[in-house]
Amino acid sequence: MTEVCGAGIISLLADQGVSRWLDGAEWQEPNPRRLARLVDDGLITGLALGPDPLTRSLARRAGWPSGPGRPVRPVSEAGPAAEALLAAEGRRACDVLLPVHERTGGRDGHVTLEVGPIADAATALRLARAVDRPNVLVALPAGPDGLAAAADCLAEGIGVDLGPVLSPAHYGRAADAWMDGLRRAHRAGRDLSAVRAVVSVPLAPVDAAFDERLRLSPSDAARMMRGEAALASARLVFHRHEQLLAGPDWHELAALGARPHRVRWTDTTDRVPGPPGTRYVDELVVRGAITTLGPATLEAVAERGNPRGDAVTGRGRAAARVLDSLEILGAPYAPTTRALAARAASSRAARWSALLAALSGSPGRGGHPRPAEGGDPPPPRW
Repeated sequence: MTEVCGAGIISLLADQGVSRWLDGAEWQEPNPRRLARLVDDGLITGLALGPDPLTRSLARRAGWPSGPGRPVRPVSEAGPAAEALLAAEGRRACDVLLPVHERTGGRDGHVTLEVGPIADAATALRLARAVDRPNVLVALPAGPDGLAAAADCLAEGIGVDLGPVLSPAHYGRAADAWMDGLRRAHRAGRDLSAVRAVVSVPLAPVDAAFDERLRLSPSDAARMMRGEAALASARLVFHRHEQLLAGPDWHELAALGARPHRVRWTDTTDRVPGPPGTRYVDELVVRGAITTLGPATLEAVAERGNPRGDAVTGRGRAAARVLDSLEILGAPYAPTTRALAARAASSRAARWSALLAALSGSPGRGGHPRPAEGGDPPPPRW
C-alpha cells in the first residue's frame, strides 16, 4: 500500500460523522507500524481483523506450502495456536487504537476480531479475555448460534460485532440478540455504557449475488438495475436501525445507560475492472455509521472520493422500490440473501481452514495458493 494522499476527503467523511475502519481482510499481513501511521494521520479510527492476513503472513515467512522453515505442529494444536496468534495481533492493534477509544469516550477506536473456527460464546469470551483491552470487540456470525453467543458475551460485558447482516429482517434478529444481552448485563449489575457493539452490513457481495441473477435476463431493464441492490438493501437496514432507536425498547435500555450499537458497512471494495471505485463509500454517508476500507479503497477514497453528505436518511421508500423492481426482474430479495448467508458461512469456514492448515504445515483443502512474487491480491472472501 502506498502512502495515502488527499487526506482532506477523509477529513470530510469525519466531519460528516462517518468513522473509518481498516479492513484487515484485505491487508497483505498485519503491520502495527503502518496502522499507527494511519491512526496518527486521522485516516483510520478502527480495525477489523480476521484470519486472512495471518495466513498470508505465515505463508510468506515459512515459504508455505513447501519452503524451508515452515511451521509444523499437530493439527490438534493448530486451533489454540490460531487463537493465540489472533489475540497477540489484537493486543497490538488495540494498543495502537486505544488513544482514539479514550478520546471518543469509548465510541470509536475498536478492534474487531473474528472468532473462529468454533464461534461459540466460550471461544469468544476466551479470545476477548486473552486480548484484555477495553476496545476489543469479538466478531461473531449472525446466524442463530452466533446470535446466541453474542447475547452471552454482551451479558458478560464483552462487546460484539455481528455480521454479515443481509436484510432488515436479519438486522431485527441481530438487534433482538443485542438487546437481550444488554438486559442480562443490567441484571448482572454491569455498566451498560461500557458495553459496545456493531452490526456489519456487506455491500460488494450483495451486488455480485443480485447481478448474477440479473444477467440471466436479456432485458435492458435488468441490465440497468445491476449494481443497485447493495445500496438499496443497506439503506433499508439503516432505516430499520433508525426505527429501533426511536422505539420504546431502546429507550428503556438507554435510560439504564446503554449506548446504541453502530452500523458498519463492510466489503466496500467495488468489484469492477480498473482502479477501485468509491461509490459504496460516497453513497452510504450517514452520521454515526462506520465505513470499512481496504488499503486500496482507502487510497482511492482519499484521492478521488466524493462524499456529498447524508445519502441514507429518508431513502427507505426509494430503496424498497428498487428491491421490488429486482424481484420483478428475476432477482428476489429473500432467496438471494439466504443464498448469500450460506455462502458467507462457507467462506468463513474456508478462511479458518486455511489458517489452521498454515499453522499445521499443510495447505489443506481450504489453503490459499502459494504467494506470487511481490505478493498476490487478497483472495475473495465470499
